[in-house]
Amino acid sequence: MTILQAIALGIIQGITEFLPISSSAHLVLVPHWLGWSFDPQLEFTVDILLHIGTLVAVIIYFRQDVKTILLAFLAGVWNRKPFESNKSKIGWLILLATIPAGLVGIVAKEFFLGMINNHRTVASLLLVTAFVIIVAESFTPNIRIRIKDIRWIDAFVIGCFQAFAVLPGISRSGVTIVGGLLRKLTHESAAKLSFLMAIPIMLGAGLVAAIDLFSNRLLWQHWPAILAGFFSSLLVGTMSIRWLLRYLQNHSLRSFAWYCVLVGIVGILIGCNPVPIPTPTESPVHTVGVTTVTGDFATDVISTSPYGEHIDIKYYSSNRQLIKAVASGGVESGIVLFLPDDVSLFGTPLAMTNLQTIVYPGCEIDKLSADQLRSVFTGSVANWAELGGVSGPIKLAVREEGDSARSVFETLILGKFSLSPTARVLAGDDLMLQYVKDTVGSIGYGWESTLSSDVKSLNVSAEESFSIPVYAISYKESSGVLRDWLAWVQHRPKNNLPDGFKPIP
Repeated sequence: MTILQAIALGIIQGITEFLPISSSAHLVLVPHWLGWSFDPQLEFTVDILLHIGTLVAVIIYFRQDVKTILLAFLAGVWNRKPFESNKSKIGWLILLATIPAGLVGIVAKEFFLGMINNHRTVASLLLVTAFVIIVAESFTPNIRIRIKDIRWIDAFVIGCFQAFAVLPGISRSGVTIVGGLLRKLTHESAAKLSFLMAIPIMLGAGLVAAIDLFSNRLLWQHWPAILAGFFSSLLVGTMSIRWLLRYLQNHSLRSFAWYCVLVGIVGILIGCNPVPIPTPTESPVHTVGVTTVTGDFATDVISTSPYGEHIDIKYYSSNRQLIKAVASGGVESGIVLFLPDDVSLFGTPLAMTNLQTIVYPGCEIDKLSADQLRSVFTGSVANWAELGGVSGPIKLAVREEGDSARSVFETLILGKFSLSPTARVLAGDDLMLQYVKDTVGSIGYGWESTLSSDVKSLNVSAEESFSIPVYAISYKESSGVLRDWLAWVQHRPKNNLPDGFKPIP
């Protein structure tokens, strides 16, 4: 990201955060149309700083109101008379209006993050913003009140409108101003309340993201561009607030609605394809090694990424063979489900998956403790009746030595104990599933992504310890397109990952 690009994004954020035209939509669509492609971690960092810039802008512009409301709020709490003054009451009303959006953001965060990658959906939601504004301007009551006259129900309703702005493409300022208009506020008062309501929401989001922000190495590598974006969003945001408050003294929101219609239609019909960027012919193709378990995962995230044409897949028969190939330089990188501690390779966590214990479909038992499971696989418990099931021999199924599932299972469950010599060794996930499905009394294990409804999964008391990272490993630290692709995979929400995998926490 160049300094000029960061300044441009800051200007976009400063204008669109407070004008009712959706900053989230513009920050998604404009870079997409211009063909700008950034490192996902850098994009995340810049986005946070841009929003903090506009947060500082609104605090500076309304510093006297913020100071008065905050002091009155604290004085009311201290004196146990929280609603004695109008300013203290406004503080409580703003807090109440913040609750709906906060709850929606926490509960449905992953769902809404997944929508950001769908540019056509974001453009469509701009039309929703326009529709809401036009309807509100056409049917709002004629009687107008100011902020000090609003009631608790008014604040809650406006807060519910703000909750809709979690959707990328729905303007936060637009829908909260509309909510204020419907509760009989003047245009200017509704806009001012909208800006004040933005403070706790943006402050909360900024605090939550701060931990990830300052641990991001790209913050320090690209600080000139990031600071340029921050200050441009702060300066332009302050100007936007001043301009909009003056504009709304004598004008309605209809002009903004028609602008949203125009941008939304362009985005839907012709604007969802980015400007093509010439691909250098000398750009190398990187080879990534996989196993039969990680092959589907890698294929899926490669095919849906913007780096797919630069990455090839090479299959290896086992986790152990793949690790050896990476260590010897036979392949640039590998995707594995288990990385032994004694292997000196660079490991990049990409996602999480689970190792599950499976039994034959008719098994009456639903849950085992970790100790019971250990007793079964060491052979000290050999009959289902000892575990509370119908009497019958327990038939063990394990993967071949060196397989990632077996390595993880024996590390987590068996520890220093030895596997029972009666266990049947099965070389392949398909063979494991077929054996457990067809063999009464059988028990085995497998990765969640490889399982089917033909077998039954058991709950194990130590289930949380069965959550295993999917690693990208390499002989040396990845760079260029391969590094960018790995960073892209790390930031996929759950609904953008294959079945059986989830984002890293």
